[in-house]
Amino acid sequence: MLRIIAVTISIMCWAVTAPAADVEGAKDHPLTGRFEGAEIIEYSYRDFDEFRFIVEPLTSRVKKENAKHMVTREGKLTRMTYRAPQGTSSLAMFRAYEDALAKNNAEIIFECSGNSGQESCTTRGSGNNFKYVAPGYSVLALVFGNAHNDKTRYLVAKIARAEGDAYVSLHVIQNGRTNSEGSSERVFAQVDVLEEKAQESKVVMVKASEMAEKIDLNGKVALYGLYFDSNKASIKSESKPTLDEIAKLLKDNPDLKLLVVGHSDNQGDFAYNVDLSKRRAASVKQALTSNYGINASRLKPWGVGYAAPVASNNAEQGRAKNRRVELVAQ
Repeated sequence: MLRIIAVTISIMCWAVTAPAADVEGAKDHPLTGRFEGAEIIEYSYRDFDEFRFIVEPLTSRVKKENAKHMVTREGKLTRMTYRAPQGTSSLAMFRAYEDALAKNNAEIIFECSGNSGQESCTTRGSGNNFKYVAPGYSVLALVFGNAHNDKTRYLVAKIARAEGDAYVSLHVIQNGRTNSEGSSERVFAQVDVLEEKAQESKVVMVKASEMAEKIDLNGKVALYGLYFDSNKASIKSESKPTLDEIAKLLKDNPDLKLLVVGHSDNQGDFAYNVDLSKRRAASVKQALTSNYGINASRLKPWGVGYAAPVASNNAEQGRAKNRRVELVAQ
């Protein structure tokens, strides 16, 4: 499902001054604005992170099994969760954001509503569980735990920009009747804006001599200077300085044989991650044999997916540590 929202003007004209009820430090994103009278009840910003967008109807109640219906993007990530004024319908809030996105020439990648019918957010048999597998489960579960599933509305939009494309995830839902005066029968919108950009390298490159010391001491060395595009195995050109050092290590130690072991975070299916990490390890071997003349018999590629984490996968900081290539002495 792919369509273009009509192009109008590019200036956001529906945003209003943030009400006093906003959480401390919260502010609207200039690409999305604010539904008039709404207040921000949850806000976060990260200079570099990843976000998974749903781009097809979900088919399962299990989060990981829905990974094939999502795409991942990396960059600056801003999250705003809004509570609409009393009496607002989920459709009114959803349409207002659609209009706002149109004014930024946004392209709708996916749009759905409810859990039944042709435009459903889930396929038949997968249950009314969109809210449990949608992006940002922790916030949605707390705020929308008693939601009307038939009033769930969701879209993903792309805004093409010279400085990097931006992606907007919009999830609007109406809460059911609760004991909380501020949440009962109210409409909420969770807006996630991902502005694509490359991570600025913050990893100090490991020299060949350091690799040799760590392998001698621990039998292995973890490397973070080998780069791949998301969900791809081709090694990127930014990896050359680290490849140079690996080649130097092997040439300085002609008897050394290595396992090249790919590791991943826990995002997505386990078997898929094992295969991807092995293909990435194979790309490292290919680069060393083709570009540096290293004998192929000295390198054996392997992949373990997320079977051997070095940090928790619950946050991006830990997941970044788990995405690595290790050289292990044979």
